[in-house]
Amino acid sequence: MPPSPYSMINSNFNLKPRKALLFAVARRSKADEAIFMSKPLVYLLSCLFVFFLAACGASAGSPEGAVETYLQAVISIDEVAAVNASCSAWEQQAILESAAYEGVETRLENLDCQVVSQDGNSAQVSCTGQIVYSYAGGEDQIDELGGRLFSVVVEGGEWKLCGTGSQPSEAGSQVAAQEPTSTPAPLPTDTSEPTEVPTPDYTPTPDLRPLPADWRNWPIVPVLSPWLAEVYARGLEQGNNPQHFSVVGDCQNIPNAFMGFYDVKDRYYFADDEQYLQETVDYFAGSWGRDGLAVGGGFNFPAIFTPLRADPELCEDGETPIACEIRTYKPSYVIISMEFVYEGRTAENYDQYLRQTVDYALSQNVIPILMTKADNVEGGHRINLATAQVAYDYDIPLINWWRDAQSLPGNGLDRERGASSVPQYFYITTEAWTERSYIALKTLDALRTALIEFGAGG
Repeated sequence: MPPSPYSMINSNFNLKPRKALLFAVARRSKADEAIFMSKPLVYLLSCLFVFFLAACGASAGSPEGAVETYLQAVISIDEVAAVNASCSAWEQQAILESAAYEGVETRLENLDCQVVSQDGNSAQVSCTGQIVYSYAGGEDQIDELGGRLFSVVVEGGEWKLCGTGSQPSEAGSQVAAQEPTSTPAPLPTDTSEPTEVPTPDYTPTPDLRPLPADWRNWPIVPVLSPWLAEVYARGLEQGNNPQHFSVVGDCQNIPNAFMGFYDVKDRYYFADDEQYLQETVDYFAGSWGRDGLAVGGGFNFPAIFTPLRADPELCEDGETPIACEIRTYKPSYVIISMEFVYEGRTAENYDQYLRQTVDYALSQNVIPILMTKADNVEGGHRINLATAQVAYDYDIPLINWWRDAQSLPGNGLDRERGASSVPQYFYITTEAWTERSYIALKTLDALRTALIEFGAGG
């Protein structure tokens, strides 16, 4: 009979059988207890380790959630939230886009975003719904979200919006690539101080032009500088249409308020000594009443450099409203008028945005035409002075609407509507709409005639 284990223990430890048995049981119980007690700890540590590994590889939120958060921040004019919802490469564009709805009442309707493709830490998201906005409680305007793609990436463990279109943005390149070579990159670091744009080294007309400080006495209808005939000719060579002009502007530049009636017979007439203007009306037929892609229901300056405000049906991925307008309509002239007041607008950043717009027009060989405004909301006529300075520096046409408006009742400002508006006295009267349209027509006629005289056509 083989020895019992306990006998072996007894012999090994030289203990009596009963004591040996008790000792052995005690030893085994303590060992088992140690093992038993250690299992939960090992299990807990294992779970924590697995959880840690999962956390390292997981990302917070979802691609579609990141886009929805970003859009909500933009329409809420929440610059901080828009930046927080963006990848580092898109932050500067987020700052710009968060100012694109400044001054209007906005809301999101029927927003629904879905992932259409995903490859690891990058995804493409498509949304439906509308951004609805209005000016001072006026008629609703709609920016459709359908047809847009948003690029989303994981950065810092979170899904972040990082561009529009089929590829994620790199340092904002999708937007900047649409802009002229002198457009700043990255885009403005904040809505109050856009990045400075260097003034092109154009040779001004060798004459005794009045200085910007004397802008009040500048002529109402400008004279075309000869160097712009070369710009015009290059534009025709690249496919610009000599009978097209575009407008880049705010709500006071929609066709109902600005020049649209020239496309409607019996809505206007000319005095006997101005019948010649009918030829110019006919020449630009179709442009007068057109809803341009760089006006829409009315833009501010940040909006025209924001792909989110571009028409998704007509514009390319990542294309800005101004780039889309010029690419699709191919104008030979563009009237630039941004009178709308929004929070953060200063004469300094207005100047920079205006130069950026002029740069882009000239890069596309389109003649830019600037315009003063009738109001003085900012005080000291600083916006008009800045506009005159840009016109002077580039030697481009400036329509002196302010000077013309001084002959109208109330200087052309709507005193009834303006008394309750914020800011006051920004809107102009319907009589002023007609007068402002008339001097714009006379300007286009004068420029067309000058181009013919310069031998560039017209």
